[in-house]
Amino acid sequence: MLKVVSYLPQEQFIKSKIKILPGWDFIFGKDHGEKEIIEACREANFLLVTAANPPITARIIQNIPSVCLLQVFGAGFDKIDVDTARELSLPVANTPGQNATTVAEFTIGVLVALQRKILISNREVKAGNHASIERELIKTGLKEIRGTNIGLVGLGAIGRLVARLATFMGANVSYYDPYRADKSVEEELKVTYCSFQELLKNNEVISLHLLLNKDTRNLISRDELALMKPGAFLINTSRGEIVDQAALAEALERGHIGGAAVDHFFPDPPPADHPLLNLSETANDRLIVTSHIAGVTAGSFARMLREAVENIQRVAAGESPKYVVNGITKARFPNS
Repeated sequence: MLKVVSYLPQEQFIKSKIKILPGWDFIFGKDHGEKEIIEACREANFLLVTAANPPITARIIQNIPSVCLLQVFGAGFDKIDVDTARELSLPVANTPGQNATTVAEFTIGVLVALQRKILISNREVKAGNHASIERELIKTGLKEIRGTNIGLVGLGAIGRLVARLATFMGANVSYYDPYRADKSVEEELKVTYCSFQELLKNNEVISLHLLLNKDTRNLISRDELALMKPGAFLINTSRGEIVDQAALAEALERGHIGGAAVDHFFPDPPPADHPLLNLSETANDRLIVTSHIAGVTAGSFARMLREAVENIQRVAAGESPKYVVNGITKARFPNS
């Protein structure tokens, strides 16, 4: 019997209509301490974790010798010590692209909300100020996607879908990615490549679509925010650590940043004294915050979980895992 330790709850398997095959023993872990994870993985063949929790440290990886695949539910793997896993020939795989459409939809949605000041209008109309807020918003001017210059940082699966949606709606899209796309891809997506600094300087919207690593941590800090056009919008559907959130709060207070949407905090969840939760009323009106839900729908959950389980089954059948992120493409065949 093959043993899988899952830190995705059993309820999610039921909601996603994922059936556990006969001959598979699924253990659903709840305690996230190192000692508890190591104990749960005793004689386990597979370990399934979410992209956010629990962190899989070097100590854990060094003490789960029977595990032949560490499977991540989601695209991010910044909570996993992939270097130690590589040293011990343990493949780490994720499920990229399964929620790309979900995040792209969310990105366009929050952009429209910022441009049209939907949250402000919603609040004021409910407070009985329909006529006054209508006059004020029309006077100050509302924006639309058509004709907007949008800069994408990252042109992976999500970035490409955002580009498709935005150009379809009439936006002018440029991008920066350390790995430039082929010219044919740029032509198909109708996007223009430029340097990171040029992207920040020349666009009215900057949208972040990249993984968290040592190179992207605090990629957007005070200096980068200062480079952005006055009144520009910043959208972050990636990890919170990619943006210096104290610096973003300051830029919103000064009015240099016209608006921002933040889907993930650092730390997560944010403490009560987090700078983005303690803005003045004026700055707060320019900020949309959500609880890491950009990629979370019933459909995306089901797709990611199905992909993760299929990858586990693939390795159990003696095949190589898909979507390996640490270069170990050959898993140790699990004992039956």
